[in-house]
Amino acid sequence: MTQSFYKNNVININLMIIIDLASKILADGYVCDHCLGRQFAKLLSGYTNKERGRVVRTAVCFALETGDKIKIDPVNLQGFKFRNYKVKKTKVTECKVCEDIFLKVPEKAERVIENIKDYEFDTILVGARLSETLIDNEEALWELVGIDFCESIKMELSRSMGQFITTEIKKDLDRANPQLTVVYDFLEDDFEISVGSLFIYGKYKKLKRGIPQTKWPCSKCRGLGCDSCDWTGKQYKETVEELIAAPVLDETEGVNSKFHGAGREDIDALNLCGREFVLEILEPIKRSVDLKKLEKEINKINKDKVSVSELASSDKATVVSLKEKKADKTYIAVVELDAPIKEADLKKIDVLKGKVIMQQTPERVTHRRADITRERKVLDISCEFVDPKNIRIRVTGEAGLYIKELISSDNGRTEPSVSALLGVGATVTALDVVDIK
Repeated sequence: MTQSFYKNNVININLMIIIDLASKILADGYVCDHCLGRQFAKLLSGYTNKERGRVVRTAVCFALETGDKIKIDPVNLQGFKFRNYKVKKTKVTECKVCEDIFLKVPEKAERVIENIKDYEFDTILVGARLSETLIDNEEALWELVGIDFCESIKMELSRSMGQFITTEIKKDLDRANPQLTVVYDFLEDDFEISVGSLFIYGKYKKLKRGIPQTKWPCSKCRGLGCDSCDWTGKQYKETVEELIAAPVLDETEGVNSKFHGAGREDIDALNLCGREFVLEILEPIKRSVDLKKLEKEINKINKDKVSVSELASSDKATVVSLKEKKADKTYIAVVELDAPIKEADLKKIDVLKGKVIMQQTPERVTHRRADITRERKVLDISCEFVDPKNIRIRVTGEAGLYIKELISSDNGRTEPSVSALLGVGATVTALDVVDIK
């Protein structure tokens, strides 16, 4: 390359590098402005790759006009009017790198727009999936000129699709937490739509015993469906999750739900104080729901079973926060004794107040939890004498304290216990959660 156009200084040496790289790219076969400019994507801000490509191509033409001896395929010079350089006229062909895929972006983006028009969303992320041919084409170019200043065709194509779609539908692009994600497969000429979950926070009360918080698969068929579960695949007919979620799924047209509770009560226990939860609706069509109206509907449908309050829009971060929360809980337990006691005997239970309890995993849950010994504190406890064989206990314990076992001893797996202190067998016949802090 001659020095007729470039002076021997740092700036011009850098320009020479750009011209040299561009000449290698344009030496053999047509390369569009997108693919030319993309090799210099890390240089200058405020330009599209197409604009960069045009600038670089123009710089190459200036170099040719001033007499630089660089080899350029004439197909890459069409549309420029030269004064000194003689260029052979030839027909522009398909870009050898992208195969003119960027010309097809508007048409394919319009197809996407038509198919997402029924979804309610505020933010979207658009991605691209390329054929092996395009990837190989780009890698061949990188082997020729290096990757010092470039970005990938996949990145530019995803951005081009995203900008076209967001401009047309007037929605925001969100790379971190989009409500809708579209991935266009340029090989199959088709696309996938993924809908972000809708999260709704609230508090629920369980007003009927025998209802688990979440779905349990049938113990016999493991959820496949059998005569025992009436082919539902469920161990229990109703759950807190399903009772709350059903009206929400109808309203949002979601496909399914997940229930994230801040802990859970036993199936036979009531929750009279309200437990925090986040209901996650999977693949909702509609997001703008009237939560006050929905709250009333849920409570009306589930009267005497479950009630909800404080429904509000939420997010995934709240789910994480709920799962990490360790709340102290207060219970009222109705207890039946195997043998009669005197009212004065209840004073023996006072020693449990402030006591650290050693609890081996209860026998009733060892099939699903590790058999280990846990230390949990009884924060407060008081007893009411009903009759010689029946008492009522109010107890506040640290998160994770098993109340039934604190009372029964669970065959000695919990020490100390109400049963051991009274010297009689003790069984919880009714348990209510009355406070969660």
